[in-house]
Amino acid sequence: MISLAKLVLEWSGSFVKDTGIIRKIDELGRIVLPKEIRRSLGIKDGEDLEIYVDHQGIYLQKHSRLLLYTDLVLNLCELASQEMNMNLFITDREKVIASSVMEFHGKVLPSKITELLETREEYESHVEEKLFSDVASTGYYFIEPILISSDIVGFVVLVNDQPFLSYMKNFAKFLVKIIGNKIDIL
Repeated sequence: MISLAKLVLEWSGSFVKDTGIIRKIDELGRIVLPKEIRRSLGIKDGEDLEIYVDHQGIYLQKHSRLLLYTDLVLNLCELASQEMNMNLFITDREKVIASSVMEFHGKVLPSKITELLETREEYESHVEEKLFSDVASTGYYFIEPILISSDIVGFVVLVNDQPFLSYMKNFAKFLVKIIGNKIDIL
């Protein structure tokens, strides 16, 4: 579950008092989330939200299909690291959710990766670069989007200290297919 975009609504239908925003529920039971709140929490048009209810309130939270498969992506990272001698990380649309290198885990995606959400293309660096400003290491990157029903749900990112050979890029594409098939089946 992603707690980054968590909203709490009181049963009365008003937004948490900290914001000073109150919204009415229409006859179909809908409310409008204010643009400022959607922007600050990174909620984009068309994104899925999960809805939870308890005795104190209604909870809305951004949905990440990949977080349901944390064990799978962690095992894939471990496999790549141990058996293929590759470093990689797997992301959802916003942050790194599994990594063979601890310094990447939990990092918010840099603009170079989030731009690929729009272009829907893979990316390969041909020179060493520093992808995350707050991570000391530099390297070569190969980034492959994970597509499910034509939606990008995340990325497989290989990190290497030298340019990628074709078998390495094919391995990333193979991981994308494993993850995509697992999610698409369920």
